[in-house]
Amino acid sequence: MPLRVAIIMIFGGLFALLLPREGILDGSTRIIPFFALLMAGVLPAMMQTVTVLKGDDLSPRAVNEYGTALQDQLEFWAALFASALSAVGSLTLAVVISKASPLIHLPMAYYFDRDFLVDALIFIFGCTAASVFSRVVAAYGGLKSLLKLNLQLAERKSKRAAEVAGQSLTKPQKSEPRIRTP
Repeated sequence: MPLRVAIIMIFGGLFALLLPREGILDGSTRIIPFFALLMAGVLPAMMQTVTVLKGDDLSPRAVNEYGTALQDQLEFWAALFASALSAVGSLTLAVVISKASPLIHLPMAYYFDRDFLVDALIFIFGCTAASVFSRVVAAYGGLKSLLKLNLQLAERKSKRAAEVAGQSLTKPQKSEPRIRTP
């Protein structure tokens, strides 16, 4: 994981801990659907990434180059999906545990108590939510690159079709004598 991403995630986790706990837990009914919608949108993008390359009118080198770029893009989509899923899971667990009775009563109760677990889960939620938000702009770039690839492939296909059609027009056709009737 690049250092920049790790820093963003740590700041996100710390920011989530600074927010009122009750606000995050009560707001979960609004936060979770947002991430669920995001995950629902990422799945079709993943499918498009997997199926966009057909190999028509491409050299083996071009197929290899496009294939490598698409594999990188698929890994990006998978990381975005996993981050959103982790955000939903950690926030859901934080809500569930916050409603439970204390887990273990020991002298160091905080470390075994639901408050500690809820704080830890809120921190994880903040980390993963920051990861998702830091990738949203890049996700748009990923969709634009898929569009660009589709347009390039469509252009190559249409040029090939135009060349084939042009070749058939330039070939001399056998003409049959026309009979004129008076």
